[in-house]
Order: sequence, then structure tokens, then C-alpha cells
Amino acid sequence: MSTFSIVNEKKFIQERLGIAYENLSQSYLRAETALSNLSSYAFQLQANRVASPIVTENLLNLNDQFVITHFTIGLKYIASDTPTALQHLNAQVYTYADTNVFAGNAANAAGIFNSDLNFTIDRREFLPAFPTRAFLRVPGTQTAANAWFTGSAQKLTNEYSNGLYGFYPSDPTLIDGRQTLDIQVSLGNASTIDDTGYTAYAVFEVRGYLVTNAKS
Repeated sequence: MSTFSIVNEKKFIQERLGIAYENLSQSYLRAETALSNLSSYAFQLQANRVASPIVTENLLNLNDQFVITHFTIGLKYIASDTPTALQHLNAQVYTYADTNVFAGNAANAAGIFNSDLNFTIDRREFLPAFPTRAFLRVPGTQTAANAWFTGSAQKLTNEYSNGLYGFYPSDPTLIDGRQTLDIQVSLGNASTIDDTGYTAYAVFEVRGYLVTNAKS
């Protein structure tokens, strides 16, 4: 995104939502949930609803606001039942269920990209059923052991073509740390994803603009 685009975006938000241009700081929020054997998984974006956040989460504080402009869902895999902070920090967020990583029961995490996302704000449905397939990105260059690649191409790693790779644009939407936010992805089927020796996560991330200390 160019500087010109950011300026125009902030001006639009100022006019539409009444937030002063200088109070809009580029930022992001990120929430993660461990995948087990459920048919739906919830994400908690607000700090006051999470007792022990994962080190890679970035949650909305009680007195802050956030304007969402882009959002995505990805997958994360850690080869441990009890991941450390360092393992979380080093874990890649995948835009598809890489068969080189998500094997055995973990392969069922692919269902995350064939389900729907519901986002309800103060009991009003902002996104009743958004297709998670919109976040699926299978890169032209992938990691080894993917069935559709052979030879030297297998030695390459997943490519990410730009900073918003895997993200979907959103109508600028204002949320705050005190609202009732219900966010969940529904698979429609209870699929076993977890097993001993690893933990798989769904990662929900929004990009946009943070407004700090907006609430007293």
C-alpha cells in the first residue's frame, strides 16, 4: 500500500467515522486459537477477555479503539504439545495447509479454509457468513513434499508476494475494547486436528488503525 493510499484511507475514515486524522495510527490486532476436535473455533480480540495471551497475539486494550480495513485467517503449526514463547515467535503463519507441515490429523486443518467466518459486534452481525476461502493463498513457489511439485522446486520455500498477502479488504469498521465481540469460524463438522507431539492454531489478524485512550 502506497503512502498516497494510506493518506486517502485515513481521510475517508476521518470523514466517515469522525476520528481525527492525527489520532489514527497504523497497527494490527491478532488473536489465536488452538485447534482440537471442534466444529467451530472462537477468537478473542480483546485483552480483558484473555487471561494469558500468547506472545504472538496483539489484543485490543479496554480503553482503545481500532478501525479494521483488512482481515485474514491463517494456520500455525508447532511441534510441541506445550509450545514455548520462542516456538510461537518462530512459527510461520501459513496461508494454506502445507502438506509438508500439516500431516496426519493436522491435515484436517485444511477445513479452516473451506468454512465460514462470523463476526458479530454488540449482537449485530457485521459478517454473518464470510467465506474463509477468500483467505486461501497457495503460492506458486512452495515447500518440499507438496504433491504438485517435483524436482528442484521442492527445495524452495513458500513465497509471499506482498505485505497484504492473504488479507481481504474490509469496509472500515470501528471496534473498541469494551464492546461485545463474537468472532468464530464454523466448519460444520467436528474434525480431529490435534494429536500428541504438536499443536495447530488458527490465526485471526486484522490490519487498520489504532486509536489509543479513546475511552475514559
